[in-house]
Formats: sequence, structure tokens, C-alpha cells
Amino acid sequence: MSCKKIVLILSCLFVVGCSAVKKNSDISEPKAERRSINEKVHLQEKEYLKLSDGKEIIQGPEVFNSEVVEYTEINGTKFIEVYDPLEPLNRRVYYFNYYLDKYVLIPAVNTYEYITPTFVQKGVSNFFSNLQEINTFLNSLLQFEGKKATITLARFGINSTFGVLGLFDVASALELPKTYEDFGLTLAKYGVGNGPYLVLPGFGPSNLRDTTGKAAGILTVAEINPYDNPVGVDVRHPAVSGMSSINARQENKNFRYYGTGSPFEYEYVRYFYTKYRDTLVDIK
Repeated sequence: MSCKKIVLILSCLFVVGCSAVKKNSDISEPKAERRSINEKVHLQEKEYLKLSDGKEIIQGPEVFNSEVVEYTEINGTKFIEVYDPLEPLNRRVYYFNYYLDKYVLIPAVNTYEYITPTFVQKGVSNFFSNLQEINTFLNSLLQFEGKKATITLARFGINSTFGVLGLFDVASALELPKTYEDFGLTLAKYGVGNGPYLVLPGFGPSNLRDTTGKAAGILTVAEINPYDNPVGVDVRHPAVSGMSSINARQENKNFRYYGTGSPFEYEYVRYFYTKYRDTLVDIK
């Protein structure tokens, strides 16, 4: 990939997201407390399906960016209002995702799990996880996190060689911890706020900043295409892209659109996505 393409991708990343600048300053916290917050949010993200209509789902707005402004109450249920000017369109996309899930993605995942041995599924998951190391490495550099960038580069090198293109996670066995960064988190680090909430076709909940980051991440991996020249594996091939979609849906298979039976599912999902991403920013 040429330097011009890298510069173009990174430039677009920062320009598109500049419309919403985060006003809240970062507050440093002890590592143990950060882990506690992160674990709590992950638990809440998994447990949101169990929330009932009468339950208050948040105690205060302190973990949110400036786009989250106030409470709203619907039939006794309190929500935090997320900046969602495109809500009518987002709800239609959410509805579209339900049918895409029902008739395409979930059947594809079920078929994949039925015909594919478990160890092969694990290898496929490792392969795409290893590709994510590219974005983690680049974004660690952009955030001046040298130690994380070094470990990530070592993980990618070890798993791409000794792990056979990442099919085996040798690096974790060598106690090199896997970390995660993306371009959306890099934008947040430099003060770019969430922007309007979005529901993306096929991808689900997002916002303007994270959508920009997701697009930049996909383009970056496609342009680098790390396995094309040495072994002829093109990550841009439609078959690889399709397998990536099936793998991503499999990893979140427990979530089903309109699976809660609650009339406020849209608000629940919007709330937990926003809180989860804001917490990732806060603990950095």
C-alpha cells in the first residue's frame, strides 16, 4: 500500500468526524477501578435482554459524552437520551436488520456451524482476529502507545508465521496479551465526540464517529492486504468478506433483533451501545 493511500485514509478519518468535539475532559482512575467499570459495562451489555419495563437502567449521565443530555421516561422506564436525529430512519434500518438476520445471516451461521468442525471454526475466528491486529497496531501508534503497538506487532508477526496466517493463536500461548484499538477510539482520544447515533445495515448500532472509524479500518486492512504477496490469500476476495460476516455474526449470535419482547428494545440497544463505547474511551 502506498504512503499516499495511508495518508488519505487517516486524513478522511479525522476530517469526517470533526463535527462533534467531546467537551468532557478525561479523568484518570486507578487500574483496578478501570477494570471494575469495564467488567460492569460488559456484564450490563450481555444482560440487557433481561431488563423489564419498570426498571431504571442508569443512575447518572456522568460516563457519557456531551451528546447524551437528559433523562426521558416512557411508561415508567427511565432512559438516557442519546443524540439520535435520524431515529425514524434508524428504526427502519433496525427493522431491515431483523429480516436480514432472520432470513440470511442466522441461517448462514447455523449452516456453517452444522457443516464445519469446531476446530476449523476456531481457526477462522483466529484468522480474522489476527487481521484486527493491523488496526490495533496503527491506532496504538496514532495514540502514542508504544508498548501496546510493540506487543501487537509481535503478536501479528508470530501468529502470521508460526500460527499459519493467524489460524492458531500462538502469541497468547506465549503470554503476549491481545489488546484492542480502532480508529473510532483514536478519534475519541483526540476529542471527537460520538456524533449522531446510527444503525448500519448489517452492522447494527454505531454512531458517526465509529462509522467513520469502521470504514477506515476496513479500507486499511484491504489496502495492506498482508497475505496477498507472500501466499496469495487476498483478504478482499468476496469469499473472505462473506466468511468475515458469518464469523462476526456467530460471535454475537446470542443477540437477536426484537428478541427481548420489550417495546423499548431500540432504546435499550442504543443506550448500551453508547455506554459501552464511552466507557472504552473513559478507561483509556
